[in-house]
Amino acid sequence: MDLMSIDKNLDNGSNMGGIAQYIYLAFHKDIKTWPTEPLAPTTIEDLGELTGDVVMNTGKRFFEMYLTDDTGDFKIEAVGETDGKSFVMHLTIFHPGLQKKILGFMNATKNENLAIIVVDNEGQQFLMGSPLRPAIFNGSPDANGTGKETSARRGMSFEFIFKCKNVYAYPGSIPLTPGI
Repeated sequence: MDLMSIDKNLDNGSNMGGIAQYIYLAFHKDIKTWPTEPLAPTTIEDLGELTGDVVMNTGKRFFEMYLTDDTGDFKIEAVGETDGKSFVMHLTIFHPGLQKKILGFMNATKNENLAIIVVDNEGQQFLMGSPLRPAIFNGSPDANGTGKETSARRGMSFEFIFKCKNVYAYPGSIPLTPGI
């Protein structure tokens, strides 16, 4: 594979920041088949994209989770020493309110292995999770609760992380109907 020249490369001048108002989550153990990493890429673009779809176990699917607009943040951090670089994906979100459903979600996922699909505001998808490593709940960076003042933001914040050797776009489908 050869390197290639990379220009400004913005589709129709579009480069909106942030993520969509929904993320998609599933338990890692509920995934039957994962998309594959590039095996023999011939171009730089081939090296930046997974191949195939996430396929769920029978009766299992991904679920949508709403986040307050402009509170979702997806970051890709390079980590490691020289000759040992890898990446950590960080997803932070805020969900409004303290309903039993969101409290139960926090309780159910706090120590579980997850898979998460993040969609940015340009429609590009990123899969947090692989056959070897899950995404995990890492904490609540903006705290949880009612806030002090009546004008405070009441709700739950979440940070999820995924450690990976390479970063890929996920062009596949999001399985929102139960697997067969």
